[in-house]
Amino acid sequence: MADLKRISWRVPAALALSALLAGCAVHHQPRPVYQPAPQALHIPPGHMPPPGKCRIWYPDRPPGHQGPVGKCGKLQYQVPQGAVLVRG
Repeated sequence: MADLKRISWRVPAALALSALLAGCAVHHQPRPVYQPAPQALHIPPGHMPPPGKCRIWYPDRPPGHQGPVGKCGKLQYQVPQGAVLVRG
């Protein structure tokens, strides 16, 4: 009977400890990649994102074919090679 009491508190303790440690998991988020902007980058004023927003700008596309304005925190991880993140 004494062995059963000794084991009975260890199971809940082990479950509680594992639940606490599960909350300590580290979630890695990739860092943004910053690339130098091309020298001849011209963005018409009407295509600049508003303050606090961003847009991925593709130098080889016309202004009307650029991507939509979005949250900088999200777009900064989606800038492909050759494109530039423009902050408003």
